[in-house]
Amino acid sequence: MSQERRGIRVPLGKLKPLDCQQKAKLMNRARKLCGQSVDWCCSLVAHYGEALCRRSSMASYLDWYQNAVQEGEVDRDFPRVNYNDLEESEEEPHLGGKGSYKKLLPDHRMAARDRGNQKLLDFIVKRKGAERHLLDLVDGRKHSTWLDSFLSSTRHMGCVETYLEDEDQLDVLVRYLQEIYKQIDQRMLTGIKNDKVNFVLEVLLPEAIICSMSALEGLDYKDAEAKYLDGPPVHYREKELFDKKALVERRQRKNSLSYKSNNRDASFPRP
Repeated sequence: MSQERRGIRVPLGKLKPLDCQQKAKLMNRARKLCGQSVDWCCSLVAHYGEALCRRSSMASYLDWYQNAVQEGEVDRDFPRVNYNDLEESEEEPHLGGKGSYKKLLPDHRMAARDRGNQKLLDFIVKRKGAERHLLDLVDGRKHSTWLDSFLSSTRHMGCVETYLEDEDQLDVLVRYLQEIYKQIDQRMLTGIKNDKVNFVLEVLLPEAIICSMSALEGLDYKDAEAKYLDGPPVHYREKELFDKKALVERRQRKNSLSYKSNNRDASFPRP
C-alpha cells in the first residue's frame, strides 16, 4: 500500500525558481505586501537547504519542518498574513523610467464567465438552439412576458441588461438577432411600431439567453429567467475596482469643470 502523498498545492503558473533573475524585484514586492514574512520563509528554505547539504535530513520539506519545530531549530510562530488584502498586480516602470504604475492582471473570474457565455453564444448562433423559440415569438405563436412588457411600456429602457460582458460576443449575438427580426410577423411589426433596436435588445436578446441557459444548464424557464435577471456573478474585488475607477473619473471631471470655470471668470474681469 503506497503512502499518501502530501504537499502544498499552488498554481503552476505562479511558480518561479528561487534564484531567478527577477528575485530582487519579486522580493521587494513581496516585502511590501507581507513584511517580514518573506524573510522568514526564505530563512526556512535556507535552513532546509543546509540540512540537505549536510545530509542530516533526506525527508520532505514538511517532515523536516515538523521535526525542526519540535527540536527548536526554527521559530514556531509564523507571521500572520491577510490574504484578502493581496491583489494580483504588477508594478512596471513608465516609459522613460519615471515612476511606476500598477497594472492589474486579467481577472480569472471574468475569463471564466466569458468562456461560459461563449457556450451560450455558440448554442444560440452556431447551433441555432434558440431559433425555434425566437421564431415562435416573432410570429406570435408563443407568449412572452418580455414581449408583453415591451408592448405595454410607454417608454423603453435606457439601460439594458445584456448579461454578456464581452462586446465582441454581444455584437455577434445582436447581428444574429437582427436576422431573426427580419422574419417577424406583419401584425407583430405593426404592434411594435417598427422599433427594431429596442425590440431586439428588450425582447429577443433576453429570450435568447434565457432559452440557452435553460437548455444548457437544465433549468426550467423561470429559474433561467431569474439567473438572467440576477446578472453575472461579480466578485467583490471587481466591484471595488470599478467603484474606485468611477470615483477617480468623477473627481477628474469635477476638477476639469472647476478649472474651466475659473479660467472663464479670469478672462472676464469685473469692472
